[in-house]
Amino acid sequence: MKLGIIGLPQSGKTTLFNAVSGQEAAVGDYSRAEHRAVVKVPDERVENLYSLIKSKKLTHAEIEFLDSTGFTGKGKNSSGELGNIHELRLLDAFAIVVDYFTPDAVPEQDISAIVDEMILADMILIENNLDKLDRSIKLTGKMDRARELELLKICREALENEKMLSEIGLSESDKKELRGYCFLTLKPQLIVLNISEDKLPDAEQINADFSKFKKENIRDISVICGQLQMELAQLSEEEQREFLDDMNIKKSAHERFIQKSYELLGLISFFTIGAPETRAWTIKKGTTAPKAAGIIHTDFERGFIRAEVATYEDYMKYKTLPALKAAAKLHVEGKEYIVNDGDVILFLFNV
Repeated sequence: MKLGIIGLPQSGKTTLFNAVSGQEAAVGDYSRAEHRAVVKVPDERVENLYSLIKSKKLTHAEIEFLDSTGFTGKGKNSSGELGNIHELRLLDAFAIVVDYFTPDAVPEQDISAIVDEMILADMILIENNLDKLDRSIKLTGKMDRARELELLKICREALENEKMLSEIGLSESDKKELRGYCFLTLKPQLIVLNISEDKLPDAEQINADFSKFKKENIRDISVICGQLQMELAQLSEEEQREFLDDMNIKKSAHERFIQKSYELLGLISFFTIGAPETRAWTIKKGTTAPKAAGIIHTDFERGFIRAEVATYEDYMKYKTLPALKAAAKLHVEGKEYIVNDGDVILFLFNV
């Protein structure tokens, strides 16, 4: 799944991209420059399991970040035709980076401008499709898309009233009906306040002050000094750890941002362990055991028999399968089992 790092020119979005990816993409007002990176998701649980099992290989979960362009800051006065609208619609979630490091920064205004451009882009999409869909239904007499037409009218009214589509209480079946439109204002969002280093002592208060923006689709707020995090990401792992230890910090801000992005995408991890490899696998919340098995190999899903499951906490406490079984902490699950974040699983299958 893909998360787009978006923002106005010179908001620091490329700086944040460099911080999470370890890349050195040129920063500045490069409105046409886009960058991609597949990034490991920091997770001490898979690292601890790896150390316990002493596997030959450790594999983290991964997500893809796109440093995306297209927003102008004109808000309601923009044309609504975002420069890379098709790329934006294919993303699964957004991290909106806003400037809070320059003396005259007005982050609330920048957030509103970006949201307004999203609303306008979705309105244009609906207008371009509504009449065509209406005519198609009338000409063919086929009513299988009548609900879709009704939903588009509901969405148009909401957007005209400057509401994001995530705010109007669409059901999961409604969202499924509209899935092909890839509406920007239905995607989950995270606000990233890019602050200067001198504001770091006030980070918690800044976060609290911006809690009013936490609507249904804006799930969380991160306060990050992008420049400091980018410089930190350019250091070796040993140098990073030394710096964080000196500051008495367990995790860097960019690591926490990656983890928040993973959660924003609705993703969780389960673990498989063994001598060859300890690995974190990525699934959507609500995934059943057979579907999770299919992430490893299609044969696992096709021939699924059962899953032997232990929680991460229990595995770290009892350390071995025999000890888990003796303590009745290894449970057997069937096809209806919903995999939980942190499950350690052994799948049994037959094809």
